[in-house]
Amino acid sequence: MARLDAVLLKKDLRRTLLRLGAAASMELDEPATPGIPARSGGDRDRAACAALAARASDLRKSLAVTAVESGQTPEMGFDPAAAALAELESAATARLKRRDELSARYEGLARDDEKLSPYSGLPLPSECPRKFAFLYCATGEIPSGNLAGLRAKMPANAVILPLAGGNGSVRAAVLGSASDGPELSGALKLAGFRHEELPARPGFTLAALAASLASESRLAKAELKSAELEVQELAAEAARRLPSIERAAALEGKLAGARDRLGSTGTSAVISGWVPAGEAEGLARAMGEASGGLCVAEISAPPAGSSVPVLLRPPGILRPFAMLVSSYGLPGYGEVEPTVFAAAAYLFMFGMMFGDAGHGLVLCAAGFAMALKGRSEKIRDSGRMVFACGVSAALFGILYGGFFGLERLKKFALWRDPLAGDPLGLVTAALAAGAVIISIGVVLNIANRALAGDRLGAVLGRFGAAGLVFYWGGIALAAGFAGARLALPLMALAVFCWVLKEPALYLLRSRSGSPPGEDGFAAVSAEALVGAFEAALLYLANTVSFVRLAAYAMSHAALMSAAYALAGTADGVWGRGSLAGIAAAAAGNLAAIGLEGLVAAVQALRLEYYEFFGKFFEGGGRPFKPFSLTGG
Repeated sequence: MARLDAVLLKKDLRRTLLRLGAAASMELDEPATPGIPARSGGDRDRAACAALAARASDLRKSLAVTAVESGQTPEMGFDPAAAALAELESAATARLKRRDELSARYEGLARDDEKLSPYSGLPLPSECPRKFAFLYCATGEIPSGNLAGLRAKMPANAVILPLAGGNGSVRAAVLGSASDGPELSGALKLAGFRHEELPARPGFTLAALAASLASESRLAKAELKSAELEVQELAAEAARRLPSIERAAALEGKLAGARDRLGSTGTSAVISGWVPAGEAEGLARAMGEASGGLCVAEISAPPAGSSVPVLLRPPGILRPFAMLVSSYGLPGYGEVEPTVFAAAAYLFMFGMMFGDAGHGLVLCAAGFAMALKGRSEKIRDSGRMVFACGVSAALFGILYGGFFGLERLKKFALWRDPLAGDPLGLVTAALAAGAVIISIGVVLNIANRALAGDRLGAVLGRFGAAGLVFYWGGIALAAGFAGARLALPLMALAVFCWVLKEPALYLLRSRSGSPPGEDGFAAVSAEALVGAFEAALLYLANTVSFVRLAAYAMSHAALMSAAYALAGTADGVWGRGSLAGIAAAAAGNLAAIGLEGLVAAVQALRLEYYEFFGKFFEGGGRPFKPFSLTGG
């Protein structure tokens, strides 16, 4: 990374920021020069942009505009976008209000028409119950089974007229004299009669009012359809114009956020930030072009103590494995880029546990399909990783003589099947692989400590040079290598270095006048002694963890042997090449690919994170977040 600081006139600031946002290769930072105030007003600008975007979103919802119009829509500035949105909102308010009013009117007419329809054949005025003082009239619904009982209890000069029925009830009209009203009301209540108030208009009979309501309902429906068409036309227009409005709001919001990061000196603006070192010169030239040459840029190395962002840029073939690294964390700036080591270790461990050429080819096919057809870059990168894992599994399958677990092909193994011969040979190979991986982690830690200026940690740390001496001394002693008699003294010297490190740092800080820490010298020495014991156990435990490479390789082979044994049993019962035998072999292979593949992937990741990354990788780096006008 390089530090880029530039001074330009404020009138050229927008064009320059647009160029920077299009390049997406500079992370903006506060000016490093003291006394340069930050720009004011950015919060207000961002709030206005956010409000415009929210209004556009609300308009989309109210007009049910879900799809973006295809084709490139024109660009527009913030003020024209605000004016265009206000115009659309005004039209939408009027048309939606008219549609809602017509909808309410149509629904009311339809309800009245439906309610009045059963009674339209009665030769009565629509306001009958209210107009005639000497007539009792009730309209409503009664359970069908109660109709006969109601007739028996009604006064002699009262009548009930059943009109329409369904669902166990009957609509009816009850007529009688006003003097019989109390008696009729009581009888109706006992019969479960539910009164229904009918719409009424002066001068209309029930039949004429029903005809009028039907006509008005048809007219209101036509008017509602016309209003809905107007809303749909406006929605189509909004679908064409809203993308430009939303892009303008998003663009101005990002520019406002960028201006908040800048310094300001009268008529000038100060742009500061981090740029990949290889792109700094080109970006400085682009800023000069955008400002018409009125820009002074300075490129410098990251100052000491600054929080420098980290950008992982592994070779293209290893890019998918950067996901493994970033999932754990990012290395600190200036540390060794671990992606190539992480990829090599992961592929080796996965292949050793999942060694079968046939199963590896299946993974290659699946990974190729994901890389070719994946809908997102992350899925395509995952496909490339699966493909690489398949290649590793296929290579180990050639070593093991494994091809879909077929027994007759094991004789062609370059080494041997995991279940053949003495299993200690495979376990020894797994431990040797673990020793190499752990040693690489320690070497990387030594390099990181040296690059960070921590020479004492690089030499005396438990994952420093002293740790490497202790570890390989222990390996030489355990393996009985020639000259192993020197191992114990070297291991003792390494442990002494571990114990010495923290007390030595304590004394150095004390003599330099720096605070040595809250604990005294005795406590620091005791902690160093315990830490040395813990480090020795940690090396042993980490190495033993790699036994799982052999264990899962044997588990994979054992699962296939069991599947073919089951297939052989089925063939013994139903004959050679039986359908049951084929199904057993196929199920075993599917289980091995799915279950064992998942187990191998998880276990390789676990060994990578704990036994390998734990030696050199703290994951305290800060990701590089360039200013960009595209994306989220």
